Amino acid sequence: MTRLLTITPACVLLFSVACLMPISAVADSVEIAGGGHLTGKVTRQSDYTVVAIDDEIQVAIPNSRVSRVVKSDELAQYRRNAAKAGENAELHYKLAIWCATAGNLPGQTGQYRKYHFQRAIELDPEHELARAALGYLKENGKWIHRNDMMRDRGMISVGRKWELPESVALAESAEASETESKLWIREVNRLIKIVSKGSSKSAEALDALRAIKDPLAAVAIAEQLKDSRNDRSQPVAMRRLWIDLLGRFKNRVSVQALVLAGVEETDETIREAALEQLLVYGADSASATYVPMLSANNRQTIHRAARALSWFPDPELAMTYVDALVTTVKTVGPPPPGMSLGFGDNGSNGMSTGGKAVEINDTQPNPAVLALLRMVEPNVDFGYNEQKWQMYLAAKKTKFSGDLRRDP
Repeated sequence: MTRLLTITPACVLLFSVACLMPISAVADSVEIAGGGHLTGKVTRQSDYTVVAIDDEIQVAIPNSRVSRVVKSDELAQYRRNAAKAGENAELHYKLAIWCATAGNLPGQTGQYRKYHFQRAIELDPEHELARAALGYLKENGKWIHRNDMMRDRGMISVGRKWELPESVALAESAEASETESKLWIREVNRLIKIVSKGSSKSAEALDALRAIKDPLAAVAIAEQLKDSRNDRSQPVAMRRLWIDLLGRFKNRVSVQALVLAGVEETDETIREAALEQLLVYGADSASATYVPMLSANNRQTIHRAARALSWFPDPELAMTYVDALVTTVKTVGPPPPGMSLGFGDNGSNGMSTGGKAVEINDTQPNPAVLALLRMVEPNVDFGYNEQKWQMYLAAKKTKFSGDLRRDP
């Protein structure tokens, strides 16, 4: 009596793995979505693909779960190789490699490869290469699967990678923070629209903005400060609110936004408000950002950096300030007009118009840097004479007070 088994999607993979075996000489192979295959005589119907496993058992698989049907003649070479492998572990290992080689088998080859690696270690439990191919490692004389070893070490599998639980927790926290930050962007934009309408709800919306304390709102507030600087779309009072909120958050995003405002803001009120907040929290980040700007090949950049650094004067950086007292900006000018006569290696000569581009060096003092230098060295003034400043600072550094000699 023939039995027809209807396999639901949830059971397809389990049943296919159970039936995984070398394909018989006349069997077709049904590859199942998600992995695995069934072998036997295949009949396609409207909703199901029926596989006759033997004379008594037929399996009906929903067509939505069938990846493809491989005809028997497409597997002829595989069947011959499988027959030769017999009970030989090494031949099964080599057959697994053959199955994995592109072009040898149609369709999904992973299940064939895995089956023959497994047969190899069933026949020879110490087959090292087959063990390694399946992810086994030897520890204390025993074979253990890498996944089991990682679990024993407390690792967690995430996206085919093993991670420490702490790393996973941090990643999940960062993802949650990003989601919350996006929600704050929408909320801040909503409140600003209400404020700008000047309706009866505007005062309430403004109070809601002023009451924000969640550090995850820093991204939304930093964007408002930056965008309003570029398009000048908001009044000074609103922009000053952004500065106050960023100062309240005291996190990386807020400090970065305030540091940027300290040099890029053209509105003196907003710029100085940002620098005042950095004096309370973020002074080190501000200095670390502004000091390298003193070596820029742009006098405007140097001026803005020195102006901002005047809020964070550091005597230890005096020599760095001296190096930025005078800036030589190099530019390339157009070639001069005129004609030139040239001679080639073969004695030929020719005449050309114009010449090579000219490098122009424009040396200019930086008053903002000198003012900064005077803040840390108020007792002397060598103007823009870098050499005298350098000599003075070098002598000051090597000078010491008191007599360090020991009494005899």
